[in-house]
Amino acid sequence: MRTLRFLLLALLTACSCDDTRVPGDSPTRDMGMVDPDMTTGTDMMSMPRDFGMFDPFDPDAGCGSSTVPTERVPGSLILVFDRSGSMDNPASGDSGPTKWDLATSAINNALSGVSDDLNMGLMLFPHTSGDECSVGSDAMRVAVGPLGSTRSMISSALSSASAGGGNTPIASALRAGWAQLGDVEGRGQKGLIMVTDGAETCETSQSERNAVLAMAADQNSSNGYLTYAVGLDESNNFLSTLAFNGETPRTPTCMPECTEKTCYDASECDAGQACNNMSIGGIPVPGTCQCTMDSHCPAGQTCETITLPIIGTVASCEGPSNCCHYNAEGSSFEADFQDALEEIASRFLDSCVFEVPRDGITGFNPNLVNVGVTFDGEDRTVLRQSSDSSMDSWNYTTPENDAIIIQGPICDRLLMSAAEVEIVVGCPTIII
Repeated sequence: MRTLRFLLLALLTACSCDDTRVPGDSPTRDMGMVDPDMTTGTDMMSMPRDFGMFDPFDPDAGCGSSTVPTERVPGSLILVFDRSGSMDNPASGDSGPTKWDLATSAINNALSGVSDDLNMGLMLFPHTSGDECSVGSDAMRVAVGPLGSTRSMISSALSSASAGGGNTPIASALRAGWAQLGDVEGRGQKGLIMVTDGAETCETSQSERNAVLAMAADQNSSNGYLTYAVGLDESNNFLSTLAFNGETPRTPTCMPECTEKTCYDASECDAGQACNNMSIGGIPVPGTCQCTMDSHCPAGQTCETITLPIIGTVASCEGPSNCCHYNAEGSSFEADFQDALEEIASRFLDSCVFEVPRDGITGFNPNLVNVGVTFDGEDRTVLRQSSDSSMDSWNYTTPENDAIIIQGPICDRLLMSAAEVEIVVGCPTIII
């Protein structure tokens, strides 16, 4: 259990945020009368928000006298879980426990150790009846809520369900999951976990697959949604790119294209490469582009000839894969999946999303907020506001501006270290 101590303080001006005292002045000023383009002199409140040359936590800057404690905001996750027929196959070899049995056991075990504060819900796909390629709101088996209430409901929903669907409508399930996140109330981080043991069998064209991958990136940039991907004995470029675009790469150095290319016909492969795709019961089963040389493979892998059940002898890229999604496989299937769920849940519980206290603030102005982080034994780091989540910075997570997220590498450090996080209200926000 990582050691983590956060104290988030709002340092509030003694006066209204609309009338801020400027160093050297005795009367208060009307912020609406200040020229935002002035950058000379010692009048800090007249500087543009991207000036960044002053310390808003310095008492001489005219910000702060009282303190109000606040709390980290719990996140919300939707588990989007594959119940297609292939999940009823053994996880290892030709016999033994099925992927469905091991995966549902891993979910129950993982959630038993997760704090009740995490908000979580469950979606199963494909549908048990009707058009399996269309996933709607009724695929939600358990609505998102505090895990203290939904844990038993998720367990019950899994025990009453089974693997048996024909198609694997990953794209449709993702869109349905993102739509459900839009209905989830709360200010914390929001995300979904796509869990599947296969590849898309409904929207199989390259343009359709590219569209949903682009949507994962847009859902993150527009709404802040994180999209995780877990392959159950399945690694492919779609899942890896989904995690990469969804801002949840497993490692900083992972590769979106980490395996040989998935194909639904030879036209999607490079010249001279065959595609070992097939159709079972009218359902397309994608194959992979058959490599003929090492250059057809991702870095670190070589082209080898292997024999697979049913398919026969094929050429495949072999070697360590550096994919961006999580993968559970073989004899460690259940443990791998459980570890992945626990790690994802931990990141949402120990998130970098914090409440912006409003108690005692008159006329709150979101453009007069700054954030500082102080690690034990170090000086305070004043973060700038940015929409770029890859940079050490902060940003609002809601249109109401009542919660912030600290982002970039400094968030990872916050999750592992004792630190004090402070918000000061009253000085012009320093932006990037």
